[in-house]
Amino acid sequence: MDTVPPADTSGRRGPRTWADPGAARLFRLSLISLTVLAAAVPWIARTAIGVLGVDTTSPIDWVPETFPARRAYAEFTAEFESGDVVVASWPGCTLDAPQVADVVAAATGAAAPRDPAGGPWFNEVATGRSAVDRLTAPPLSLDEGTAVRRLRGILVGPDGRQTCLVVGFTAAGRADRRRAVAWLRDTILARTGITDADLHLAGPVIEDVAVDAASAESLGVYGAPAAAIVLLLTWVSLRSFRYALAVFVLALACVGLAFASVGAWGDRMNPVLIVMPLLVLTLGVSAGIHVVNYLVEEYRLGQGRGAAMRAVKTAWLPCSLSAGTTALGLLSLVVSELEPIRVFGFHAAVGTLGTLVVSFLVLPGLFARWPIRRRLDADPRAAAVDGLAAWVTRRAAPIVVLTTVVLVTLGAGAGGIRTSVGLDTLFAPGSRVIRDYAWLERAIGPLVPVEVLIRFADDAPVRSAERLDIVNEVGAALESLGPVAAVTSAAVFVPDLPAASGTLSVARKVLVARRLEDRLTQLSAMSLVRQVNGGQVWRVTARTSALGGLDYADFLGEVRRVVEPLVAAHGGAARGVGAIYTGAMPLINALQNTLFRDLFTSFLSACATISLVMILVERGVMAGLVAMIPNVFPMVLLFGGLGWAGATLDIGSVMTASVALGMAVDGTFHFLTFFRQGSAAPAAGSPRRNRIHAVRAAFRHSAPALVQSALVCGLGILAFVPSSFAPTRRFAVMLALLVTAALVGDLVVLPALLVTCAGRWFRPIGARPRAIRGARRRGPLPTAG
Repeated sequence: MDTVPPADTSGRRGPRTWADPGAARLFRLSLISLTVLAAAVPWIARTAIGVLGVDTTSPIDWVPETFPARRAYAEFTAEFESGDVVVASWPGCTLDAPQVADVVAAATGAAAPRDPAGGPWFNEVATGRSAVDRLTAPPLSLDEGTAVRRLRGILVGPDGRQTCLVVGFTAAGRADRRRAVAWLRDTILARTGITDADLHLAGPVIEDVAVDAASAESLGVYGAPAAAIVLLLTWVSLRSFRYALAVFVLALACVGLAFASVGAWGDRMNPVLIVMPLLVLTLGVSAGIHVVNYLVEEYRLGQGRGAAMRAVKTAWLPCSLSAGTTALGLLSLVVSELEPIRVFGFHAAVGTLGTLVVSFLVLPGLFARWPIRRRLDADPRAAAVDGLAAWVTRRAAPIVVLTTVVLVTLGAGAGGIRTSVGLDTLFAPGSRVIRDYAWLERAIGPLVPVEVLIRFADDAPVRSAERLDIVNEVGAALESLGPVAAVTSAAVFVPDLPAASGTLSVARKVLVARRLEDRLTQLSAMSLVRQVNGGQVWRVTARTSALGGLDYADFLGEVRRVVEPLVAAHGGAARGVGAIYTGAMPLINALQNTLFRDLFTSFLSACATISLVMILVERGVMAGLVAMIPNVFPMVLLFGGLGWAGATLDIGSVMTASVALGMAVDGTFHFLTFFRQGSAAPAAGSPRRNRIHAVRAAFRHSAPALVQSALVCGLGILAFVPSSFAPTRRFAVMLALLVTAALVGDLVVLPALLVTCAGRWFRPIGARPRAIRGARRRGPLPTAG
């Protein structure tokens, strides 16, 4: 019969043995699990590649079709025109430049590009020259100077010469937008002879293409270096390349599983999903590091039969709770109305739970066959760990007081947080998109429209001339607002109505009014007036800057403030007159409000759910609430500070609160597990001295693993900082800061709380007899990993 070998303190590899039948079973389970994973790899890879090959969605697609602002915008585009346009201009693109007409002919002529089904990519191209010609032709017959003045800030620049092309995209062009934009760019360059640096493109389609490119760059360019950094940090943490590689490969498989989940559920690619692979990878590696550390610790405390199984029995609860609460933090994002956040939260949670299952299925069996043997000599990191533990326990009361002050002070600033999905939150200040927008807004005019639709009921006793008066008044009121640089309406394309004073003026006004009636069909073709079910709608478009940092909510309030009195002055609802506010700006404002609500809704739901879990695990309401303090600490510290600073959060930043809360609880569970085990074997002395002893024991066991996990997660995700896609970069920076703050919470705030009277709420649990006896024989508990 085989015998258990004596403890090996030399650090040399001993003979492999199958003395423990449990070890053999674990190893067979590992082999079976690895075989299943290997068989699933082709399907996982195929599904993941299929998901990554799809273009990302645009902001309008982030909310369901029933979303009020999207529904209003969809109704507007159905009645008037699609917002899917590209604005193009360059130095020399003037009213008299023949190249402009050449480009228009190429984009709309018989040889214009089409999709495989024959559908054209572009439906119409508007230019300053075509608009001037329309104004100078009968029946308006304006002189060219007047026509140009009416078009300034719309299709003509402030100098009266510079113009642009506004290219409308069809559904076919939008579906193949990357090729369509590339064709348009190449055609303009070929017809004009300018360089690519001189060509400036803007508009919603350009933004979508730029997001597609930035997203692909983030994953394609920075994904591999990030993975290499994670692997290197894992190797440094475990001091075993073999196990570092095993942990890394298992985590990588779960990244594929997360993408396969996206494909299986039929969800679409979106910009937020770009950070999911690295997040799942770092979380998977972090889980693997904890599992390996439990295995190493158990092997060192009692080498021989059953070490791997004992480690599994010890590790499964804290590791399951850690992964489970992290998944809960991610799943709290599912409450969001924004599709990218909802999809990210669900599928990242699937990947995170997958890492837990895979780690326990594979790593213990591998360890049972090929254990990591470490010397029982003093770990070089033990002195630093003991020094930090001593520093925290001696200053516990001041730390708790300072933490309370920080939480109260910074927490009060959370109300100052602002959210945005504007252009400046999607791209870096020096990016090509931002530079092109800035050039076009200087050369032509502002590019962000807010649409005011004046609606007249079918039975409204308001003649066309009065309707034009109302539109003129609304346009003048909008032009009086500071952020508005230009207004477009039917008034631009009809003769000025003379003032009604005297018989001759009245007669002239009647004549012009009749001409206006005749021009309604033309105005409808120009998407300025529409006959809709139940009435007639006249369109007034005000343009503001995309880069001015305008608060859309405040501006829309100002628009309503100046328009509503004008509508009321003409009878309002009593005469069948009303105003509707739509367009890109109200939609963006609604998205920003939703983003703000999601920040608090997801965080509060995650906090409530995780608090309940903590209360159940710690077997007491007070213990659970005290344990949540170091987990809330990072979020209050960062988001409260940002609120006081008046910072603006984008879609990437908003998700970090719930994600980081779930990750912070990870370390708390591990630390409390060993604190309560240390409390079960108290040292002689007062209860406070016993808690100090338990805190120091928890430090020695869990601090290295917590630091290793934080380094992997924080430094790994920072690989995305150079990304040109701003939400990805901000997500990486904020998550790294939150992970760092969470480490402070787990290794400074939590131990300080446990040393004070708050520690009495945590009940001791039965310690492992053999481990404790071994620890007493050999001295202080050794450092993990």
